Amino acid sequence: MVVSCGCRGSDGEAGMYFDNAATSFPRPESVIRAVEGWLRSGCAAGRGGHAGAVDAAQLVQRCRSSLAAILGVSSPRQVVLTSGCTESLNTVLLGLLSAGDRVIASELDHNSVLRPLVWLERTRGIHLDLLGFDAGTGLLDAVQLEQQLDAGAVRLVVLTHASNVTGRVQRVSELAALAASRGALVLVDAAQTAGHWPCSLDVLGADFLALPGHKGLCGPLGTGVLVFREGREDLVSPLKFGGTGTESELLAQPERMPEKFESGNLNMPGIAGLGAAADWVLERTPELLRANLVAKTDWLLAELGRISGLRLLTPSVPGEICGIVSFVVPGLDAHEAAMVLEQAFGIRCRAGLHCAPLVHRALGTESAGGAVRLSVGEFTTESELAQAVSAVGELAMVAR
Repeated sequence: MVVSCGCRGSDGEAGMYFDNAATSFPRPESVIRAVEGWLRSGCAAGRGGHAGAVDAAQLVQRCRSSLAAILGVSSPRQVVLTSGCTESLNTVLLGLLSAGDRVIASELDHNSVLRPLVWLERTRGIHLDLLGFDAGTGLLDAVQLEQQLDAGAVRLVVLTHASNVTGRVQRVSELAALAASRGALVLVDAAQTAGHWPCSLDVLGADFLALPGHKGLCGPLGTGVLVFREGREDLVSPLKFGGTGTESELLAQPERMPEKFESGNLNMPGIAGLGAAADWVLERTPELLRANLVAKTDWLLAELGRISGLRLLTPSVPGEICGIVSFVVPGLDAHEAAMVLEQAFGIRCRAGLHCAPLVHRALGTESAGGAVRLSVGEFTTESELAQAVSAVGELAMVAR
């Protein structure tokens, strides 16, 4: 069961929600109940021996175990709970890299990767190389990656599992294998795939896996996950230091997992909701969620492809696009197009550079204000899809 209304704006009116790549909507009813239940009666975890504190600790453990089951992690202790994918990425980048380290990121990366790396380049003296992608296929360039790896020692390769602009799922396992064969570590950003696409360390070949709790997993905002391959946690310094509720006699930060990376009170209402969301994903199964997402995305992409004058940024590759279709209406600024879609048709979507400026620079869409992005989710209906296609068709016709 889910909340039946559409995303509501400041006017209180329901709209058709096509911004699931930013955060999922609506949330499963079980997630809402879990958050509300904790707010009414919950306690802090790891901060006492009374019944409420024990219940809270067990709730955290259940959440961690459910996430481990989804992500194919044998030990739940390798699953660190964070405030979001941004914190997860920053933890690895800032905690691993030092002066002289060479890093390969890509033009597909989000600013949650690029900005920390540029800061590290300026302040610590790391060396940053950027991997390009093919605008036609949307895929990262494996040949170029091999050349970059062969040009000298690389400490870390950062790979996005799927672009938040084009939606194209990358061949991460192939690229990660190249990196590993040259002795490089691999960090995978699974912001757009976790929950509805195969996303385990072993499948992807990752050493570190960063993901949000509030997108494909359908949990609350303010939740995220960082998964470490066994032993890799020893290579990374914590982003935060402080109380963990354990080993309090130590003045140094504990080294054991996951406490090493979880200082301070945990976001218990968020974790309550995230645990419920993870259980919901397991009940539905990631395979079914992926099949549903692919069917909707493929249909939307095919129908938008029939609209004359529309420039699609998402490649037409059935089965390989994870819920995102981006486009440009020639002659219209992206923000103007999105505003018309909402005001005239009730379609709420995302316009702009999507915090991924290098993608738009490579695609030549910066000057148009970026692109319009429609992103579907588990609760997007066939009727909403049809109305979105009709609305974009009318918009493109008027723009001509």
